[in-house]
Amino acid sequence: MFRNLIFDWSGTLCDDLALTLEATNYVLAQYNRPALTRDAFRNEFQLPYPEYYAWKTPEARLVDLEKYYRHAFDHAVTQVAVIPHARAFLDFCRSRGIRCFILTSMDPRAFDEQARFLGLKEYFEHIHSGVRNKEEYIYNVLNQHHLNPADTAFIGDMQHDINAAHSAGIIGIGVLTGYNNAAQLAAATPDLTVPHLGALQSLMERSGSSPATNRAGDTICINGLEINCCIGVPEEERAEPQRLVANVSLTPPTTFAGMQEDIDQTINYDALARHLIALAQEQPTILLETLCHRLATACVQDFGATSATVELHKFILPFTQSVSVRSSV
Repeated sequence: MFRNLIFDWSGTLCDDLALTLEATNYVLAQYNRPALTRDAFRNEFQLPYPEYYAWKTPEARLVDLEKYYRHAFDHAVTQVAVIPHARAFLDFCRSRGIRCFILTSMDPRAFDEQARFLGLKEYFEHIHSGVRNKEEYIYNVLNQHHLNPADTAFIGDMQHDINAAHSAGIIGIGVLTGYNNAAQLAAATPDLTVPHLGALQSLMERSGSSPATNRAGDTICINGLEINCCIGVPEEERAEPQRLVANVSLTPPTTFAGMQEDIDQTINYDALARHLIALAQEQPTILLETLCHRLATACVQDFGATSATVELHKFILPFTQSVSVRSSV
């Protein structure tokens, strides 16, 4: 069992995405920048946050940005909530004697208010808040609390969290409950990705030890998937469906040994195959490359694969067996 778990806050334990978006749009408005939609914000927001705002508002001073953000936070009407399964997972950690810590970029006063409001502060041995760069700071957490990297994991919902874990030589566990979607998280190559903390608890309860991350390269393959869809550069080619063949290779978030005959821990390849066919048939596509990348992304984003490769064959040129493209996500 992990002896120590370091948690991110926003998107991992606390659902404050709407509040953060409200505050961010207030800040942007002070510099005459257009407001962001929820999807646009999730697609572009990254940590460390000073780098994000330096990109969005290069003329602004960080001290002013933080002042505006704090004002928006204090006057927002949006409420925060505990992310589903988070409290039960913290109770599980407490029952197993797992030491729990917080590492968050959130302002210390804002964090304290949220943690007390949600009744979660008592679960943590120590709070490290107001951290602008987790990759640089995480060593302080390990050293200050004498944490053995081999017994420790960092759980977060963003690439920066996973990068911080790997920089410190500890397990990085991604959860799909927050700011980054599965495709974005996969780019940071987490050791394990789970849809929510309830799934992580289930893995840890069954194994009685650290969850089996898929470093062994266990792979699920869907070979020769036939897809009939409208695709092609000329409009006349797109007028009628044509046959494509896809070979799909994906890495599930858990090793085959770690699944222990539990169907919920693997990827439903029947549902995935049907999903890929439906996705290809949703709308005509000009480039084979575009469709190939869309299908590979769906394996990760919609079905929780840690990584995926799709090879797509088109039967169009004479004197060839096929033309193919390959995309990996």
